[in-house]
Amino acid sequence: MDWEPILRELHLYGGGRILNGMDPKSDLRPHALSGKAASFQIKSYGSFYRDIRGLGFEILGCDFFQTEEQAKGFVPPEWRSINPSASPTWLCADQGHNWSFIANSAFLQKSGIFCDIASRISHQIRACEWRLRQLSEAYHDQLNGRLLSKSFKPNERFLDGHTSLCYLALQSFLVDACTLRDYLSEFYSEALIRMADPAIPRISSLSGLLKVWRSNPPQDKAGKELRASALPGNWLYELGAYRDLVVHVAPLANASKTLLVFTKTIELGGEQIPAIQLPIPLKPAQVTKSRTTGEYFDDPELNFARNLNHIETMDDSRDALEYAHITMQQLGASCNSIASVSPFAPETPIIKPINLKITNR
Repeated sequence: MDWEPILRELHLYGGGRILNGMDPKSDLRPHALSGKAASFQIKSYGSFYRDIRGLGFEILGCDFFQTEEQAKGFVPPEWRSINPSASPTWLCADQGHNWSFIANSAFLQKSGIFCDIASRISHQIRACEWRLRQLSEAYHDQLNGRLLSKSFKPNERFLDGHTSLCYLALQSFLVDACTLRDYLSEFYSEALIRMADPAIPRISSLSGLLKVWRSNPPQDKAGKELRASALPGNWLYELGAYRDLVVHVAPLANASKTLLVFTKTIELGGEQIPAIQLPIPLKPAQVTKSRTTGEYFDDPELNFARNLNHIETMDDSRDALEYAHITMQQLGASCNSIASVSPFAPETPIIKPINLKITNR
């Protein structure tokens, strides 16, 4: 069986990890609540992700360790978030490359503005993916900290020193994700609006693009998709609402109810694998409204007294890591959509040899 000389570590929903070396054996961390270690055989190098999903795990992404320096932690691994719904598997990583190729094409054709925006988009895709990894690492630390305390029990709530770091990681993701959203809006504006009428002022954000679309809605597929996603109730609108909440109103962890970590387990062969969930409110725009109108402050005893305003269940929330992962893939799909309106076809950089003259001194 052919096996690539690469170590792979899968990041799982809930904070778990699965490590695969240069053979079919894969190891799960953490161990089951019974203390048993879980190891299993995968069918082939290429079936790794499919085999793990078949066990009932949800995969967030994968670290690739290709050098000794990476394996020892001296150099960061190659990280990629995984696209769970459709091909390509590495949608966001592919878009990071694709936009760098668009920037290269614009540079070769001496278009500074398109080269600049495309370069920023390429950078920002990678930044968002890394923010997602940081959130996953925060989950992993939170889970391990609870397990080391010897007090992990399913279906409990808790709060410790790691919890605020998890929410800080999510807030960083939200800010970078909305920066990418605005870069894409800027590129679209330059490609379709200002290219048709250069006298129109430059647009550098989604909000500016939406203002233009009030009187002149888009007719192309990419524009229609972007506009629809920004309508209330849709994913890009919700992303902006989360970002606005944490940037302009209050920290996410206590913007409404005080958010606690929930413990859970994943069933695997009769054993219980520990995991965690960090809740975020389902309707961030409503949280913002309740604070800006003053409604939130009408009952300070309820909202500010210690232990009276803690979240009770996950029923009216979504998991932070799952939300960030899904949003990352939606951003990757938007990157692919906006790339279709680029006036410059992606062009891979080619290193060309130059003539060297060696002279004796």
